[in-house]
Amino acid sequence: MRLSILLLFALGAQASWFGSDTPAYQSWDTQQLTTWLEQHNVPVPSKAPPREHLIDLVKANWVSAQQYTDETLRAAQQSFQHLSEAAFETWDESTLRQFLLDQGVVAPAGPREKLVQLARQRYKDYQSAASSLSYQASTNLYGSPGHQATQSISSKFAAATADVGRRIDDSKDYVYSTWDDNRLRAFLEEKGVLKIKQEATRDDMLRLMREYFSKTALAPYHAWSDSYLHEWLVSHGLAEPTAAPAARPSLLERMKLYHFDLAQKVWQTWSDSELHTWLVHHGLVKSDEQADREKLEKLVAENYANAHDTVWSAWRDSDIRDWLVEHGYVDDAKARAMSRPQLVKTINAKYTDVSARTAPYLVWPDARLRAFLREHGIAEDALPTSRPGLLQEARIRYTLTTTRAEALLQKLVHLLNSGIEIAEEKFVQAFEILSGTSEKTKEKADSAKAKVESEL
Repeated sequence: MRLSILLLFALGAQASWFGSDTPAYQSWDTQQLTTWLEQHNVPVPSKAPPREHLIDLVKANWVSAQQYTDETLRAAQQSFQHLSEAAFETWDESTLRQFLLDQGVVAPAGPREKLVQLARQRYKDYQSAASSLSYQASTNLYGSPGHQATQSISSKFAAATADVGRRIDDSKDYVYSTWDDNRLRAFLEEKGVLKIKQEATRDDMLRLMREYFSKTALAPYHAWSDSYLHEWLVSHGLAEPTAAPAARPSLLERMKLYHFDLAQKVWQTWSDSELHTWLVHHGLVKSDEQADREKLEKLVAENYANAHDTVWSAWRDSDIRDWLVEHGYVDDAKARAMSRPQLVKTINAKYTDVSARTAPYLVWPDARLRAFLREHGIAEDALPTSRPGLLQEARIRYTLTTTRAEALLQKLVHLLNSGIEIAEEKFVQAFEILSGTSEKTKEKADSAKAKVESEL
């Protein structure tokens, strides 16, 4: 199943990512790029970045923005369930554009043939996502590397909700589920959510409790019961299923290490004090300046990608020295004598590859970095304890993973482009590339051939 999902992804990607077609955003002007980024909640630096920087930001987020989540998949089903891929050939330009707009494609443009191609691609993405999300319903976040690849393809790298294989139960899974009505009312009145003597049923009070925790807690798991916290940790391979639940403080500390939302940025996990400290340290606000959380988050989001420590904290001193020496900016002796601030200042002035400043992992929360590293073979007791350490390990593995994935897809594209149609033989070859069984298949064939010849 995993291989078929990856193959569907490769086939869908063939037309738009590795083919001759140029992505639409390559022709957008600065305003269009900025608008797209804002619409997809991607932080845009406040200091008018160059167009190339904006293109890199769009490129880094383009694929995930086009993919489906559980909710959008259900919505898309209404559009796709009675369609076939061939139907788009019969539609006029107006119908095609409206369809693409309805499916979230930004400013669909081009001749009719291009619109048909976009619609067909969206249809393929839907089919792939439907297969992938169906598969994911029965698996955990912390599965095998193959499973992780599938999760990444379908934009489901992490469980953003309390996915333990069942829906959360109001009657037992929240920390307040077992409270009686009097205790619920006393809590809500103390917090100013419910007025004194205001009428409210138990269902009303439970709803108000959910709303209160969703607005006031940095993470949703603070509202979960001890048993549900333990169940989540077990389902994600972070606690022994036979062990008794730990004390609540220990459970919450464990959740803090590993629970994250797929759309979450690192600064969204910070306290108000941490946000303010970061802004003061980077000279963006004065130490005595006051602001609400919304403004603090907005300021950090606008400036985080441009901060030197954001990019270069993912590089060890030795990495920076090696790069500077390799590219001829300093000799080995001088590089060894340079301090960390000197190294960062020099590489920041010389390094022109914008992708280093837009790598997605740079804004991942620490919990997501830990999950990523565990998925890539680092044992929990060997995980770095600081954010720079997590970033440095993530950069190495993210680069290796990206390189391998690109090499795999290039092999597939070369195969799929080698003929007009994909015959059964070609499908088998593609399967062998994905599964890494081509050499084994050849060995078995050679062995069988030798056996037959010996019997003749």
